[in-house]
Formats: sequence, C-alpha cells, structure tokens
Amino acid sequence: MHTPLSDNHVKLPGHSLWQELGVFVLAVIVGSLGGLATNVLLGRWVAAGVAGNAALAVATTCTGAAHSHFVHKQPWLGLLPKIGLSAPLAYGVMRAVHAVLGS
Repeated sequence: MHTPLSDNHVKLPGHSLWQELGVFVLAVIVGSLGGLATNVLLGRWVAAGVAGNAALAVATTCTGAAHSHFVHKQPWLGLLPKIGLSAPLAYGVMRAVHAVLGS
C-alpha cells in the first residue's frame, strides 16, 4: 500500500507548499522560454499576431510538459512528440475561441 510517507520522505509542515510553488515557477519559466523562442523564430516569417498566438500556445504546452517532467518524472524525449502535437492543437483551439468571441 502506498502512503504519503512510504517513500521514506519526511513531510515537513509548509515544505510541500514551497516545493510545489518552486516546481510551478520553474515550469512557467521553461514554458515562457519556449514561447519566447517560438515568437522570435516565427516572427521572421509570419505576422506579429500569428507569431504571438503561436508563442502563447507553445508556452502553455511547454509549461504542461515541464510540469510532467518535474512532477511525474516523464523523460523530455518522450514529451517532445506530445509538445509537437499539442501546440498546434492549442493554437487551433485558441483561434477558434477568438473567432467565436469575435476578437
């Protein structure tokens, strides 16, 4: 049976919260860097609005992938195909939402 203390980890009060916050911030930083790189690379070939929307989709997807890596210990190479499939899907959903909302 798996209990929170069965992994031989001592749970300190408040330690878990700070650790989770640190992992969250690190995942957001990784995602932001992915979005920034996307914006820079796409900005050379497409309009600024398209590059910005694509960068937001990639940043969101990379943040989720970083979370999967840091929390669930999934290997980066296993996450790359998921990022490659999920980012265009996220971009398409964002465009559809913008079309429905009229912006």
